[in-house]
Amino acid sequence: MKRVWRTLGILIGLLGVGFVVRELIRNWGDVQEAMRGADPVVLVAAWIVGVGSMTLIGLTWRRCLSVLRTEFPVLVALRSYFVGQLGKYVPGGIWPVVGRAEMARRDGVAGAAAYGSTVLSMVLTYLAAALVAMSALLMGAGDAGGWSWLPPLGVLVLGVVALHPVVAEGGLRIVRRFTHRELSLVIPRWSTSIFLLLAHVPSWLGISAATWLVASTLDSTVPDFQNLLYATTLSWLLGFLAIGVPGGIGVREAVFIAAAASLSSPGVAAAVAVVARVLFILVDLAGAGLASAAIGFQRRPASEHSRSSG
Repeated sequence: MKRVWRTLGILIGLLGVGFVVRELIRNWGDVQEAMRGADPVVLVAAWIVGVGSMTLIGLTWRRCLSVLRTEFPVLVALRSYFVGQLGKYVPGGIWPVVGRAEMARRDGVAGAAAYGSTVLSMVLTYLAAALVAMSALLMGAGDAGGWSWLPPLGVLVLGVVALHPVVAEGGLRIVRRFTHRELSLVIPRWSTSIFLLLAHVPSWLGISAATWLVASTLDSTVPDFQNLLYATTLSWLLGFLAIGVPGGIGVREAVFIAAAASLSSPGVAAAVAVVARVLFILVDLAGAGLASAAIGFQRRPASEHSRSSG
């Protein structure tokens, strides 16, 4: 049974690849239409920025593990992160958590630390998205006097309160009661959690910059970065909160189209949303493949050396 659980992360990753491919095939006509006239160089640059941004999130998850007193090699952490990321494309809201945590368990991380760090990382990631969305509004990205400030502000306030050790320890006691397990987990200091939240901000600036690059090659006008910063972070945040929707597909795009007021038309906003979605799917696939390949290359010299020694 233990062996089955240890392979669960890989199975979720493989299922994620399957759902990703299905989604790409299903929407390929829309993607081709949206990309007509786009500059490939700009799209490649956006993809590179996207890879860097998602890698930063993976590295910050490794820091969450370190805070929970678990050290994890960089490449192994990135493989667990990116393969686990593919779980978000599998229907059902729990698979990105289970995929990443079970990949970490497969590589020797204790179960409580694997799941605890994954939940902490995901909470911090999207609290940072709420913080960046609020900051963009304050910089004039949208109508701060309307409804637009409510979702990010509400998520940010509730999330920061939930990070307080007293509240977090209370939540952990409830989990222990329901699972009937003595979960040994370090609760980070509030200041440490806030620092880790802020450490996710550069990733959202990068994700938004990648989206801006996509918009710059699809729109005839130069898009306003502050507005796309708000539209991108808000759409990812609400897509994440749409539990049960694989990867927030549909929700993220609808919110982006509504919020991206600086683009020349809703049709252009829809094209940007579709192309950006595909771009980040390719980022997730590439991250999983490159991290796995890097570990394989890293281990090959050691195995060759042991064979030659024998």
